[in-house]
Amino acid sequence: MYNYLREAEAPGFWLIAFAIAYGCMLSCVKFACTAWRNRLYRLNTGSTKRYLLAGCALAVSQVCHAGTVTPTPDMLRSADRAAELFSNQQKAAYDKVLDAYDQAQSRQPGDVALAIARCTFIQRYAWSEEIAWSDAASKDLATCRARLEKQFPSTPEALLFSLEQRVGKDAATFGESLVPRSSVWTPAQRARLHAALSRAYAWQKDDKRAGEEAVTAVHLDPDSPQLLQAIRYLGGHGKVSEGVAMLARSSVAKMAWTESQRINTAVDVLTPEAALDELHRADKAGLQINSYTRARTLQHAGDSAAARKVLSADTTPIGNESPAMRQLRLDVAFDTRDAQAAAAVIADEYSRSRNAVKLSAAYAHLFSLSPAAALRIDLLPVAAGDLMMIVMFVCMPGLLMFPVHYRGVVRARKGKVSEPLFDGIGLRHAWYALSLFSITLWLVMSFHSGTALIVPIKDKVGRVGWQSDLVVAYLWTLLFAALGLAWLAKRVSWRGWWGQGTWKPVWILPAVAVLSINVIRWATVSHVPHVAGSSVVSFGQSIVMGAKAMGALPLAVAILCVAVPIIEELAFRGALLGGLTRHLGFRWSNVIQAAVFASMHQDARAYAYLFLLALVAGWLAKKTRGLAMPVLLHAVNNAIFVASVV
Repeated sequence: MYNYLREAEAPGFWLIAFAIAYGCMLSCVKFACTAWRNRLYRLNTGSTKRYLLAGCALAVSQVCHAGTVTPTPDMLRSADRAAELFSNQQKAAYDKVLDAYDQAQSRQPGDVALAIARCTFIQRYAWSEEIAWSDAASKDLATCRARLEKQFPSTPEALLFSLEQRVGKDAATFGESLVPRSSVWTPAQRARLHAALSRAYAWQKDDKRAGEEAVTAVHLDPDSPQLLQAIRYLGGHGKVSEGVAMLARSSVAKMAWTESQRINTAVDVLTPEAALDELHRADKAGLQINSYTRARTLQHAGDSAAARKVLSADTTPIGNESPAMRQLRLDVAFDTRDAQAAAAVIADEYSRSRNAVKLSAAYAHLFSLSPAAALRIDLLPVAAGDLMMIVMFVCMPGLLMFPVHYRGVVRARKGKVSEPLFDGIGLRHAWYALSLFSITLWLVMSFHSGTALIVPIKDKVGRVGWQSDLVVAYLWTLLFAALGLAWLAKRVSWRGWWGQGTWKPVWILPAVAVLSINVIRWATVSHVPHVAGSSVVSFGQSIVMGAKAMGALPLAVAILCVAVPIIEELAFRGALLGGLTRHLGFRWSNVIQAAVFASMHQDARAYAYLFLLALVAGWLAKKTRGLAMPVLLHAVNNAIFVASVV
């Protein structure tokens, strides 16, 4: 019993149940119980044995005297009264165990483990939301903590217990004050200190400090509960190899769900090999890893065929699956070109959400795999949604062009003459360029690798090599866009491309200024080498990573620094800005085209910079009366981006 008290495992609910079950025997054994209790309290054969026997005596006494009140038939008819009776008996048992702790502490006042066990025992009831007397337990807990801090002001275990009861800024302040004193502590104690600091900083949303403290804790104790926090911090800050080694040093978790968390964390922020190794370690330990985690790990490592087998063996009805599982099924089906499986997921998702727009890209991809599967009756509403998307892309520029045309008519009637930037470009060409650019980008990418985002993008991890497929799809997009814009390019004369008049060197200053902002932006912001296979990267980063994985980094340079600047400058500064200046003044035309350019990149964090870049590019197009300088500015800007990613 003494050891039980040290571990805060004193009898509670089971004691009451035992007492009630044997209540009919109480009258028979009462005398024997009393005799044994008196006898055991008089023993003086060593401290450990004395407290053990005393604890046994208390347990016997509790069995003899607890639960003597049995519910009457009338009481049983009221669940509230029966519950109140149980709560009262539970409180009585709690008080008796607390008395046992107090008597044990009076005989062993220097035992810090026993004092901590007493506070821990009280805490279990003070933090409970299901008992009526938790307020009384809370007061007992406050008293116990105060007595512990007064009795053991410099004992590491007592200080750590006090730290672990605090949260937020209070915990961080108290924990930091213990760091200098912890140099003489054991590694296990120091690990607990830094783990508590990690939780304190995490509570304050200070991810950097929380991650650093978690890493320190795991270095001291490879099996620290902050292991996942440390791995996510290392993987998210480019220290993937250190995170892989840290995971390998830790012991396999005892619970399957805990090990599944580790495997999923390895998938998210470490390497596919690390995730597979952790999965194999779990299998060797005999843990039953769930189908989702197993299939996700295999798919991320590029073995979608094996992932498909795992998912096929899972008997959970698709209607009862989690969104993450449905997302995985859809991605694996597309990876393995299983049109029927993909169609089933899309149909089920549409029946849930009735949102055809969300599924439009996935449906286009399905149609490219199997038109027959895509033309199922239950998928016809999604097909109609895709047609509506195409119509929307065609008509959307009209929301801009009609007001601009009306404004141009008003200006003409007022005698205000607009000076077009390019003679052969008007609003219809701007409309055509925007529609073609949008449709080509969406349609080609959807047909090749489109999917539905059933889960948030941050929770989705693609298979290894998906960036390389993205590069191929984007090349096709640029090819179709170039073919579609070829006739428009002919309307811009050679002088319109190269420029007219004399260029002034001072015109370069705005370009240098905006590029300097870009250099500073990429130099000062913490950029992390993203893990291969992660979806939480920008489109441009994915292109660079995909080309690098293909062993063709010059291809990324050719795409982003040559093809993209020419096509986008023709569409935005040539067609859009040129068409707008035929009806509006240059200033408003430049602002509008810059806003459209920044919006179509779909990067909220870089919107202000992209808007400024487009403004300067439009200004250079006007000054030079050509597209060569905007193309050069765009190319250098993208080259800085490629260099920052590489």
